[in-house]
Amino acid sequence: MEKLHSIQYLRALAALLVVVAHSFSHQIGVENPFVVLAGRLGVVLFFAISGFIMVYISGSGAFSPATFLKRRAIRIIPLYWLFTGLTALIAAAIPTLLQTTVFTWPHFIQSLLFIAHEAPGRGGTSPMLSLGWTLNYEAYFYVAFAALATMGALTRVRLLTSLFAATWIAGLILAPENAILKFYLNVSPLAFAAGAWIGWRQLNGGFRFGKHHIRALGCAAVTGVLLALVDDGRGWTMQLSFFGQVLCAASLLAAALASEPRLKRVALLGLLGDSSYALYLSHMFVIGGVTRIATRLIGTENDIGLLATTSACILASCCVAVLVHQRIEMPLLRLLSRKRRRDRLLQPNEVAAAR
Repeated sequence: MEKLHSIQYLRALAALLVVVAHSFSHQIGVENPFVVLAGRLGVVLFFAISGFIMVYISGSGAFSPATFLKRRAIRIIPLYWLFTGLTALIAAAIPTLLQTTVFTWPHFIQSLLFIAHEAPGRGGTSPMLSLGWTLNYEAYFYVAFAALATMGALTRVRLLTSLFAATWIAGLILAPENAILKFYLNVSPLAFAAGAWIGWRQLNGGFRFGKHHIRALGCAAVTGVLLALVDDGRGWTMQLSFFGQVLCAASLLAAALASEPRLKRVALLGLLGDSSYALYLSHMFVIGGVTRIATRLIGTENDIGLLATTSACILASCCVAVLVHQRIEMPLLRLLSRKRRRDRLLQPNEVAAAR
């Protein structure tokens, strides 16, 4: 299936939003609403893109759930395990380098298996590599998606939306105290559903490109950002803020797809899009290192130092991510994909229709 450059550019944007948010928050904390919003919007955009891609690549009909899950595992597990292992090594050997991460074997193993659990020493539901909470939602989405493999695309998207809406409503009604129940009975998976609907639309004619359409989507994205800023910590404002983030992400996704035929090919954005997973997983290590060095050399107490350090964090994170993508991630993916193809040759009766 032909690569959609618009999706690669959005993946780059999503990762950069998270990196920018963490580059600032590592120095000034998380009180600034714009910094918080940038990080949240980056994650929601990632979720929407994931929902879109899964529907789009799976097509209109049924597919093999086993093949689907194997491909997803090959895509996300190697690099996640690598950085989780690195986090565990640092937490066990030099715990003073990490603020709240504590090494225990149950914590480590549950993190590797994408099992949501309460993090020791940190509070709340979080894997050892704290960024991995989003991958716990990804794994949840993949399993739910694979469970509907025998159905058509429209039925699949409807049932996914119903499932995620039902669990969210159940969370509102039950208001569970248990951290794991809070995690799964949460509104966040609905971002996957939003992307899934856009994927279904792309399979059925796509999005029209026109001034009025792009303007409408632009207005929707801006409205989403404004709604996202209403969060003041109360329950209903948090929910409204999330739906604002989803509206913004979905609007950007639809606008990007509508613009696909006219988009100029920007090599740097394409490279960052390809490296976005590596950027997401590696950037906190880079930010921590750059901030330590910058604090000693120039300080971060003044605005110039803050901006210089933040810029250095973003640039270094991108450079390291490209290196990790090209030297580690891609070789691992090629190796595991070749092994999977060899295994398929030994199983000629496997369902060939799987995508």
